[in-house]
Amino acid sequence: MSEGDTTQEEGAPGTSPEPGPKPRAHLTFALAALAVALVHLALMWHYIPPELVLSEDPIARGDLSVHLAQAKRVFEGMVEAGETWAYDVSLLAGFPTGTIFDADNKAWALWTYVGVRKLGWSLGAAWNSFLVVAHLLVPVVVFAAARLLRFTRWPALVAAAGASAFWFFDSFVHWCWWIGMVEYDFAGYLFLLPLGLFYRFVEERRVWQALASGLSLGLCLLVHPYTFFMLAPPMIFLWLRDARELEGKHHAMVVGVALFAIAVNLWWLRVAFDFWHYILDSAYYGQAGLDFLVADFFGTLLDPETSGFISVRTGFRLLFVAAAGVQLWRWRKQEDRRFGLFAVALGSYALLSYCGSYLSLTAQIQPYRFVVSLGFLAAMPAAELAVRGFESLRAGEWSGREKVLAGVLAVPALQHLGADVVYFMPELQPRLETLSNGETPGITGTGFAFHATLRYGEAVQDRLVCDWIDAHDDGQGRVLVENAPLGDELAWRTDAQVLGGFTVRNLQHSYSNFYRRYPDGVLEDQAALADYFETYAVRYVVVTRPDAYLGEPNPMLELVANFGWHRIFRVKEGAVAVNLVAEGGGRVEARTNHLKVRGSDPEADVVLRFHWLESLVCEPECSIEREPIDEVDVVGFIRVPAPHPADFEISNSYEMP
Repeated sequence: MSEGDTTQEEGAPGTSPEPGPKPRAHLTFALAALAVALVHLALMWHYIPPELVLSEDPIARGDLSVHLAQAKRVFEGMVEAGETWAYDVSLLAGFPTGTIFDADNKAWALWTYVGVRKLGWSLGAAWNSFLVVAHLLVPVVVFAAARLLRFTRWPALVAAAGASAFWFFDSFVHWCWWIGMVEYDFAGYLFLLPLGLFYRFVEERRVWQALASGLSLGLCLLVHPYTFFMLAPPMIFLWLRDARELEGKHHAMVVGVALFAIAVNLWWLRVAFDFWHYILDSAYYGQAGLDFLVADFFGTLLDPETSGFISVRTGFRLLFVAAAGVQLWRWRKQEDRRFGLFAVALGSYALLSYCGSYLSLTAQIQPYRFVVSLGFLAAMPAAELAVRGFESLRAGEWSGREKVLAGVLAVPALQHLGADVVYFMPELQPRLETLSNGETPGITGTGFAFHATLRYGEAVQDRLVCDWIDAHDDGQGRVLVENAPLGDELAWRTDAQVLGGFTVRNLQHSYSNFYRRYPDGVLEDQAALADYFETYAVRYVVVTRPDAYLGEPNPMLELVANFGWHRIFRVKEGAVAVNLVAEGGGRVEARTNHLKVRGSDPEADVVLRFHWLESLVCEPECSIEREPIDEVDVVGFIRVPAPHPADFEISNSYEMP
């Protein structure tokens, strides 16, 4: 063991290292661990109300609806064909879901499938339980990983407590799991387990450690593929650092760890590569530069599409990173072998977060996200510094000036952290009194004019829109939806065919969405708008933003329903020919992986307003060709050349040419 490598056990903070903790020290630690667990559980149930968790209805608003819509189609593909992707007719005029865009949803989709099909749970119970696990395991995983990384139990426990606070009270972390990027937040701390196991393997070189590293790495990649970027820098560093000391069999085990992790994920990687030719630019969100470093320090919001539509609260993040920097300096002086590991990991995450957008390649992975892994990893050396500082204080090693200085600095630190905590609990803040003139103040207790709840809940207005569409849609036209989360909710909650959902979906099929073509939601050219409506068989239009009403009042649209912010318009009879069959007559019935055509003209080509796909086949005795749409949507529709039966079916064969 190198000098300064504090691996011995100790009792409560401030006690001298002894051969083993005393019984009283065990009790003290157990009570402290219980307190951390109870506080974490209390916070978890505050933000995920039990009535929602236990409901038969999935928790799915915001980006959660994106992932649930994906999981539902993957579920259907697995039930029908044992495949983890499907031709999804419910979105974007037909597109291959479960291929590329949902690479960050593999574990959740499989979890939901197992819960429903194998355990007999309801969809809501299976879906919600993954959400609960992601919240529940934060302190458990961080404590276990800290122990693997040779932190003694008190620093490990303090790190777990800090990670819990970081999960709930850092604005970007909170925004991610609240808006729906749960898998990334989950991976943002889960990666610490394979990192700790690999560190132990390099240090101790035991076979079980290599096996556990490969298995945990493979599972982390299932939760989110960007785990690769979290783990590659520190794991490669550890391998190279000890390369000369490792024997040939150990190098083989390191390679085996990587190959095993790839093998665990090969089933979805193979599918992704099959459809890679459809991929589009993904550098839309999470693009931060050095100006965000300054903004995060001062709590300034520069771009909601990077930091989230939320007040910037980074107190815990800055505290952990600053304290980690001090502890790294101490480790370097002590020649602690963990110095290099943490320096490389923390440095790479900081560099990715604030400089990654400057390179087109790293911009594709939305690099600002890596502040999540930065904060969780920094919590460990920060906890080490805090515990060792407390021990030296208890031992009487602090001078009077040092105590006074620490006390003075603690006041603004606690005030800043406390303000962060208060911000995330608007429900618990007192309501402002009525003004002397009888008016109600136009601000909240935190000084914001509008302070949305940051707990999970149900958007009642969204549900009403879904119910209305479900009651009025006949399956022979599509619903154009401006609000992206609402579009995805309609896709999983109803049988409607939706043009909408996540707007910048990184597949070419997304250009069937009017709001991807025209982000401001306005097209003044009425002929072009009518052509779009006819091309994609738009029957209803659901708009939310006042400036996205397609140039309202629009002569082609009539208002048929209004639910809060949402307004539902219907394309007027005679204004546009709304028909999913563009040529050849007949009627089409669409469901996942299948298009059934009835009553077509056998002597005329049939053109369906559904996207062409390589794996689609036509039966009986018919074939399909690619029908061009326009220069924007280059995927094309489906043409069935004559002659063909009057009744035929196009289905997903799952065979790629």
